[in-house]
Amino acid sequence: MSSRNQNRPPPTPVFDPTPSPSNVREDVERLLGEKMKGKNQNDYKGKSEQMIKYIKKLRTCIRWFMELEDGYLADQEKLRSMLDSKEKRHAEIEAQMRAKVEELNAIIQDLQRQHASLLESFRKEEADKLIDLLKISSSSVNCLACF
Repeated sequence: MSSRNQNRPPPTPVFDPTPSPSNVREDVERLLGEKMKGKNQNDYKGKSEQMIKYIKKLRTCIRWFMELEDGYLADQEKLRSMLDSKEKRHAEIEAQMRAKVEELNAIIQDLQRQHASLLESFRKEEADKLIDLLKISSSSVNCLACF
């Protein structure tokens, strides 16, 4: 049995349809660099059989890359959709914040008006008290002058 295995040619490298990403480039380079071997120039049958195998490997390779590209395109579309969603949400939040800023500015202006009004009332009240105090003091001075 061991003599049979010794007579066999070494296995030819085959493109793995589910390779790990690190081996893909090596497999493709090996596939593209593969030379057609024939026993002689006129061995059309041998060369055509090799070409059939080679074409099958190329098709498998192309299908794998197309599926990979489809996956990348789906991921890209998913990311684009997520980005659009986030941009829309950002715009909504920005509009809400602008409305809130306008509301707070209106409240600030109202409070500033109230403050100015209260300050004016306070000054008027202080002035009235001062006038009353002056009236009282002038009447008390007049009363003292009477004695």
